[in-house]
Amino acid sequence: MNSRIRDRRQAVSRQRGRRRASLLFVLGLLVAAAVLFVWLRSSDVFAVRTVTATATERIAQEEVSRVASEAIGDSLLRLSTGDLEKALLSLPYVRSAEVYRSFPNTLDVRLEEYEPVARLQADDGAVWLMAENGRALEVAIPPRGAGLPLVVPSTDETPVAGQQVSEVVAQALPLAVIIGDEDADERLASANEIRVSPSGALTIALKGGTELRLGDPTKLEQKLMAALTIIDQHLRDGEQLEYVDATVADKLAVKPK
Repeated sequence: MNSRIRDRRQAVSRQRGRRRASLLFVLGLLVAAAVLFVWLRSSDVFAVRTVTATATERIAQEEVSRVASEAIGDSLLRLSTGDLEKALLSLPYVRSAEVYRSFPNTLDVRLEEYEPVARLQADDGAVWLMAENGRALEVAIPPRGAGLPLVVPSTDETPVAGQQVSEVVAQALPLAVIIGDEDADERLASANEIRVSPSGALTIALKGGTELRLGDPTKLEQKLMAALTIIDQHLRDGEQLEYVDATVADKLAVKPK
Protein backbone atom coordinates (compact mmCIF):
# COMPACT_ATOMS: atom_id res chain seq x y z
CA MET A 1 0.00 0.00 0.00
CA ASN A 2 1.25 3.41 -0.85
CA SER A 3 2.68 5.04 2.27
CA ARG A 4 0.96 8.27 1.48
CA ILE A 5 -2.46 6.59 1.42
CA ARG A 6 -1.67 4.72 4.64
CA ASP A 7 -0.67 7.92 6.41
CA ARG A 8 -3.81 9.60 5.18
CA ARG A 9 -6.02 6.81 6.51
CA GLN A 10 -4.28 6.89 9.87
CA ALA A 11 -4.76 10.67 10.11
CA VAL A 12 -8.48 10.34 9.31
CA SER A 13 -8.81 7.58 11.91
CA ARG A 14 -7.12 9.71 14.58
CA GLN A 15 -9.33 12.67 13.70
CA ARG A 16 -12.45 10.51 14.06
CA GLY A 17 -11.20 9.25 17.39
CA ARG A 18 -10.68 12.78 18.66
CA ARG A 19 -14.18 13.74 17.56
CA ARG A 20 -15.68 10.74 19.33
CA ALA A 21 -13.71 11.57 22.47
CA SER A 22 -14.87 15.19 22.33
CA LEU A 23 -18.46 14.11 21.84
CA LEU A 24 -18.29 11.70 24.76
CA PHE A 25 -16.74 14.44 26.90
CA VAL A 26 -19.53 16.90 26.05
CA LEU A 27 -22.18 14.25 26.71
CA GLY A 28 -20.54 13.52 30.05
CA LEU A 29 -20.65 17.20 30.98
CA LEU A 30 -24.33 17.43 30.03
CA VAL A 31 -25.19 14.38 32.09
CA ALA A 32 -23.20 15.73 35.03
CA ALA A 33 -24.91 19.12 34.71
CA ALA A 34 -28.35 17.48 34.60
CA VAL A 35 -27.58 15.37 37.66
CA LEU A 36 -26.26 18.44 39.48
CA PHE A 37 -29.36 20.46 38.57
CA VAL A 38 -31.71 17.73 39.79
CA TRP A 39 -29.76 17.48 43.03
CA LEU A 40 -29.71 21.25 43.60
CA ARG A 41 -33.42 21.47 42.75
CA SER A 42 -34.30 18.94 45.43
CA SER A 43 -31.77 20.08 48.02
CA ASP A 44 -31.94 23.07 50.37
CA VAL A 45 -28.85 24.76 48.96
CA PHE A 46 -31.04 27.36 47.20
CA ALA A 47 -33.97 27.18 49.62
CA VAL A 48 -35.82 30.50 49.99
CA ARG A 49 -35.08 32.07 53.35
CA THR A 50 -35.73 35.75 52.67
CA VAL A 51 -38.42 37.70 50.78
CA THR A 52 -37.79 41.37 50.01
CA ALA A 53 -40.41 43.74 48.60
CA THR A 54 -40.45 47.29 47.28
CA ALA A 55 -41.70 49.86 49.76
CA THR A 56 -45.27 50.96 49.06
CA GLU A 57 -47.65 53.31 50.80
CA ARG A 58 -50.70 51.07 51.06
CA ILE A 59 -49.52 47.46 50.71
CA ALA A 60 -48.46 46.12 54.08
CA GLN A 61 -45.29 44.05 54.26
CA GLU A 62 -47.26 41.56 56.35
CA GLU A 63 -49.62 40.98 53.41
CA VAL A 64 -46.73 40.28 51.06
CA SER A 65 -45.08 37.98 53.62
CA ARG A 66 -48.33 36.07 54.10
CA VAL A 67 -48.72 35.45 50.36
CA ALA A 68 -45.04 34.54 49.95
CA SER A 69 -44.91 32.34 53.05
CA GLU A 70 -45.56 29.18 51.02
CA ALA A 71 -42.35 29.82 49.09
CA ILE A 72 -40.19 29.84 52.22
CA GLY A 73 -38.10 26.69 52.26
CA ASP A 74 -38.80 25.90 48.63
CA SER A 75 -35.89 25.83 46.16
CA LEU A 76 -35.40 28.85 43.93
CA LEU A 77 -34.90 26.35 41.11
CA ARG A 78 -38.23 24.66 41.73
CA LEU A 79 -40.74 27.35 42.65
CA SER A 80 -42.95 29.11 40.11
CA THR A 81 -42.54 32.87 40.16
CA GLY A 82 -45.61 33.13 37.90
CA ASP A 83 -47.84 31.46 40.49
CA LEU A 84 -46.51 33.78 43.19
CA GLU A 85 -47.10 36.85 41.01
CA LYS A 86 -50.69 35.71 40.42
CA ALA A 87 -51.21 35.27 44.16
CA LEU A 88 -49.84 38.76 44.86
CA LEU A 89 -52.23 40.26 42.32
CA SER A 90 -55.11 39.08 44.51
CA LEU A 91 -54.12 41.65 47.15
CA PRO A 92 -56.50 44.60 46.69
CA TYR A 93 -53.90 47.33 46.25
CA VAL A 94 -51.48 45.39 44.01
CA ARG A 95 -51.63 46.75 40.47
CA SER A 96 -48.66 44.75 39.16
CA ALA A 97 -46.24 42.26 40.68
CA GLU A 98 -42.93 40.89 39.45
CA VAL A 99 -40.97 38.24 41.35
CA TYR A 100 -37.27 37.63 40.75
CA ARG A 101 -34.95 34.93 42.05
CA SER A 102 -31.94 36.36 43.85
CA PHE A 103 -29.47 33.56 44.51
CA PRO A 104 -28.67 31.95 46.78
CA ASN A 105 -31.71 32.29 49.06
CA THR A 106 -33.85 35.38 48.33
CA LEU A 107 -37.00 36.28 46.45
CA ASP A 108 -37.18 39.90 45.27
CA VAL A 109 -40.76 41.16 44.93
CA ARG A 110 -41.39 44.36 42.98
CA LEU A 111 -44.83 45.87 43.34
CA GLU A 112 -46.83 48.71 41.83
CA GLU A 113 -49.92 49.79 43.75
CA TYR A 114 -53.29 51.25 42.86
CA GLU A 115 -54.16 54.83 43.77
CA PRO A 116 -57.68 55.45 45.09
CA VAL A 117 -59.50 57.99 42.91
CA ALA A 118 -62.99 57.93 44.40
CA ARG A 119 -65.21 56.75 47.22
CA LEU A 120 -68.18 54.50 46.56
CA GLN A 121 -71.34 54.40 48.66
CA ALA A 122 -72.29 50.73 49.06
CA ASP A 123 -75.85 49.61 49.67
CA ASP A 124 -74.99 48.53 53.24
CA GLY A 125 -73.87 52.07 54.11
CA ALA A 126 -70.13 51.36 53.93
CA VAL A 127 -67.94 53.71 51.90
CA TRP A 128 -65.24 52.09 49.78
CA LEU A 129 -62.08 53.43 48.21
CA MET A 130 -61.99 52.72 44.48
CA ALA A 131 -59.28 52.49 41.81
CA GLU A 132 -59.81 54.12 38.42
CA ASN A 133 -60.48 50.78 36.69
CA GLY A 134 -63.36 49.85 39.04
CA ARG A 135 -61.41 47.72 41.50
CA ALA A 136 -62.62 47.92 45.10
CA LEU A 137 -59.65 48.60 47.38
CA GLU A 138 -60.86 48.79 50.96
CA VAL A 139 -63.51 50.27 53.23
CA ALA A 140 -62.64 53.93 53.78
CA ILE A 141 -62.02 54.63 57.44
CA PRO A 142 -62.03 58.42 57.96
CA PRO A 143 -60.10 60.49 57.32
CA ARG A 144 -58.78 58.25 54.52
CA GLY A 145 -60.23 59.32 51.21
CA ALA A 146 -62.11 62.25 52.71
CA GLY A 147 -61.18 64.53 49.81
CA LEU A 148 -62.11 62.09 47.05
CA PRO A 149 -65.35 62.40 45.01
CA LEU A 150 -68.21 60.25 46.32
CA VAL A 151 -69.96 57.99 43.79
CA VAL A 152 -73.53 57.07 44.74
CA PRO A 153 -75.15 54.38 42.56
CA SER A 154 -78.94 54.02 42.34
CA THR A 155 -78.63 50.23 42.24
CA ASP A 156 -77.41 47.93 45.00
CA GLU A 157 -73.63 47.65 44.98
CA THR A 158 -71.76 45.33 47.33
CA PRO A 159 -68.03 45.72 46.72
CA VAL A 160 -65.51 43.00 47.55
CA ALA A 161 -61.89 43.99 48.21
CA GLY A 162 -59.73 43.21 45.20
CA GLN A 163 -62.66 42.64 42.84
CA GLN A 164 -64.33 44.74 40.17
CA VAL A 165 -67.60 46.55 40.78
CA SER A 166 -70.36 46.51 38.17
CA GLU A 167 -69.63 47.98 34.77
CA VAL A 168 -72.27 50.68 35.28
CA VAL A 169 -70.47 51.97 38.36
CA ALA A 170 -66.97 51.50 36.92
CA GLN A 171 -67.86 53.78 33.99
CA ALA A 172 -68.47 56.63 36.44
CA LEU A 173 -64.93 56.58 37.81
CA PRO A 174 -63.29 58.54 34.96
CA LEU A 175 -65.58 61.42 35.94
CA ALA A 176 -64.31 61.12 39.52
CA VAL A 177 -60.76 61.34 38.17
CA ILE A 178 -61.61 64.56 36.30
CA ILE A 179 -63.22 66.12 39.36
CA GLY A 180 -60.45 65.04 41.71
CA ASP A 181 -57.57 66.18 39.51
CA GLU A 182 -55.43 68.91 41.07
CA ASP A 183 -55.72 70.95 37.88
CA ALA A 184 -59.50 70.53 37.62
CA ASP A 185 -61.71 73.58 37.30
CA GLU A 186 -62.11 75.07 40.80
CA ARG A 187 -65.86 75.25 40.25
CA LEU A 188 -65.94 71.45 40.52
CA ALA A 189 -64.62 71.71 44.07
CA SER A 190 -68.22 72.23 45.13
CA ALA A 191 -69.19 68.79 43.82
CA ASN A 192 -71.03 66.93 46.57
CA GLU A 193 -71.45 63.55 44.88
CA ILE A 194 -71.65 61.73 41.57
CA ARG A 195 -74.95 59.92 41.13
CA VAL A 196 -75.21 56.92 38.84
CA SER A 197 -78.60 55.85 37.47
CA PRO A 198 -79.40 52.18 36.76
CA SER A 199 -78.69 52.82 33.08
CA GLY A 200 -75.33 54.46 33.86
CA ALA A 201 -76.36 58.10 33.37
CA LEU A 202 -74.22 60.45 35.47
CA THR A 203 -75.26 63.47 37.51
CA ILE A 204 -73.02 65.71 39.60
CA ALA A 205 -74.79 67.16 42.63
CA LEU A 206 -73.18 70.45 43.65
CA LYS A 207 -73.22 71.60 47.25
CA GLY A 208 -75.53 74.49 46.44
CA GLY A 209 -78.16 72.06 45.16
CA THR A 210 -77.57 72.50 41.43
CA GLU A 211 -77.37 69.32 39.38
CA LEU A 212 -75.12 68.81 36.37
CA ARG A 213 -76.80 66.11 34.32
CA LEU A 214 -74.21 64.55 32.02
CA GLY A 215 -76.02 61.49 30.71
CA ASP A 216 -73.94 58.56 29.47
CA PRO A 217 -70.20 58.57 30.33
CA THR A 218 -68.97 59.95 26.98
CA LYS A 219 -67.43 63.33 26.11
CA LEU A 220 -67.34 64.10 29.83
CA GLU A 221 -64.87 66.99 29.70
CA GLN A 222 -66.76 68.65 26.84
CA LYS A 223 -70.08 68.31 28.71
CA LEU A 224 -68.58 69.63 31.93
CA MET A 225 -67.09 72.72 30.34
CA ALA A 226 -70.35 73.53 28.57
CA ALA A 227 -72.36 73.10 31.80
CA LEU A 228 -69.95 75.18 33.89
CA THR A 229 -70.04 77.99 31.34
CA ILE A 230 -73.85 78.10 31.61
CA ILE A 231 -73.70 78.12 35.40
CA ASP A 232 -71.25 81.03 35.39
CA GLN A 233 -73.50 83.05 33.09
CA HIS A 234 -76.51 82.61 35.36
CA LEU A 235 -74.54 83.29 38.54
CA ARG A 236 -73.37 86.61 37.10
CA ASP A 237 -77.02 87.48 36.60
CA GLY A 238 -77.78 86.49 40.19
CA GLU A 239 -79.82 83.43 39.20
CA GLN A 240 -79.73 80.05 40.91
CA LEU A 241 -80.19 76.92 38.86
CA GLU A 242 -82.00 73.71 39.68
CA TYR A 243 -80.12 71.82 36.97
CA VAL A 244 -78.11 72.04 33.80
CA ASP A 245 -78.78 69.16 31.44
CA ALA A 246 -75.70 68.48 29.30
CA THR A 247 -76.77 65.02 28.19
CA VAL A 248 -76.12 66.28 24.67
CA ALA A 249 -72.98 68.43 24.81
CA ASP A 250 -74.07 71.01 22.23
CA LYS A 251 -77.76 71.15 23.23
CA LEU A 252 -77.92 72.19 26.89
CA ALA A 253 -81.13 72.57 28.84
CA VAL A 254 -81.38 74.78 31.93
CA LYS A 255 -83.96 75.04 34.69
CA PRO A 256 -83.72 78.01 37.09
CA LYS A 257 -84.83 77.69 40.70
